Amino acid sequence: MNDRKTARYTMFGRVVTFGKDNAADFAAGSNAQTHFTNLARIIADLDAAKAGQQGGAGVTALEVLIDAYRLDLQNIARTARAIDQDSPGFAGQLPAPATAGQGALLTTGDAYIKALQQPGVAAQFIAHELPADFVQNLIDDRAAIDEAKATAQSDDNEGVESTAAVSRLIKAGMKEVNYLDAIMHNKYSRTPDKLRAWQSASHIERAPQREKKPAPPANSSPAPNPA
Repeated sequence: MNDRKTARYTMFGRVVTFGKDNAADFAAGSNAQTHFTNLARIIADLDAAKAGQQGGAGVTALEVLIDAYRLDLQNIARTARAIDQDSPGFAGQLPAPATAGQGALLTTGDAYIKALQQPGVAAQFIAHELPADFVQNLIDDRAAIDEAKATAQSDDNEGVESTAAVSRLIKAGMKEVNYLDAIMHNKYSRTPDKLRAWQSASHIERAPQREKKPAPPANSSPAPNPA
C-alpha cells in the first residue's frame, strides 16, 4: 500500500479500538455498533489483500531455477570446448547463448537438448564425468522452468487483483468512518472529552513531506572590469 492508503488503514485500526473502548455508550445492534463491526471486517479483508500484494515466491523460485540451468549449460559448453580440441567442430553444435537474457538462455537450452539427443553425443559428455542422466535432468529442469514461469505470472496477476481489492476496501472503510463521524459528533456533542478522543482516533496522519533541496546560490562572482 502507498503512504495514503497506509495512513487510512492505520486510522481504521484506531477507530475500531475507540469503538471497543466505548462500546458501553452504544446499544447492541445500533447503527454505531454495526459500522464499527463493518470496519473491523474491512480491516481483516485488508490484511488478507495486503498479503496477496507481497507475492514474490514464484518469481524467486524461477530465478533459482534459471541460475541452476545457466550453470548446467555452462558446464556442457565448457566440456564441449574441451572435446573440440580433438574433434574439431564438436563445440559448434553447442554454441553459447546469443545474449545474457533469459529468453536466449532458454533457446540455447532447447538447442542443447536437441543436440544431446543425437546418437553418441551424450556419451562423450558422460565420458567426461557428467552424470549418466544429465540430459534427462536438463529436460526436467526445462519443464520446471516453464512451470515456475506460469506460477510467477499467476503471482503477478494475484498482486494486481490484491491491489485493486485494497483500493476498494479503503474506499469502503472510509464510508464506514464517515457514518461514524456523523454519529460521534451527535453522540458526544455535550461530552467534549469523548469527542476529542474520537477526533484523535479518526484523524488521518499526513505523509511526511520530502525535504526540498535548497536552491543553488546565485552567481556572485564579480563582474569583469570594463575594458
